[in-house]
Amino acid sequence: MLRLNLGCGNDYREGWVNADRNPAVRTDLRLDLAAAIPFADDSVDEILLDNVLEHVPRPGFFPFIDELYRVCRHGAAIRIYVPHYSGMWAFKHLAHEVYFGVGSFDIYRVEPSFNAERYGRARFNMRKEELLFFHHNLVRFPLLSKLPINWLFNLSPLWQVFMERFQFLGFDEIHYELEVVKEQQQRDRATGVRALA
Repeated sequence: MLRLNLGCGNDYREGWVNADRNPAVRTDLRLDLAAAIPFADDSVDEILLDNVLEHVPRPGFFPFIDELYRVCRHGAAIRIYVPHYSGMWAFKHLAHEVYFGVGSFDIYRVEPSFNAERYGRARFNMRKEELLFFHHNLVRFPLLSKLPINWLFNLSPLWQVFMERFQFLGFDEIHYELEVVKEQQQRDRATGVRALA
């Protein structure tokens, strides 16, 4: 089983391929996320991106998602933690380039969203989309991460949208779990559906 921890920082995980471009952290692989991921097509079972995607430069964002898709096998899991756009760290951090909320990955769903926009080749099923009131891994205040509060904001997809809009305190993070769907590409080609490049 091949599992990638991309942009691992100080979170080195045994049994994973830990990749980061920072020479000051322990890694198995030096990798700049603007470059190609050096793994074969359909070879990866799981990818973790813990507070990484928001740092991918906007012009390279869609190609990077397609690169994740390329290396993943059908059914692979991609787990993503990113700052929610309403949280204090989303816009405050100078290195953040992309902002996330409920529905951000709808353009990649197998079943198109209401506006049917498509970008790139990647297709995913959404296993989880979860608003997190506190960061999932607070180093200074670890007990806050453990408070059982997040269920209040994630009762249903419609409730999440309502909470995102009207819960005035904001959210620290949003967590996505995507399931890679490779068979959809063949169906799209057969039915003439085109992705926007």
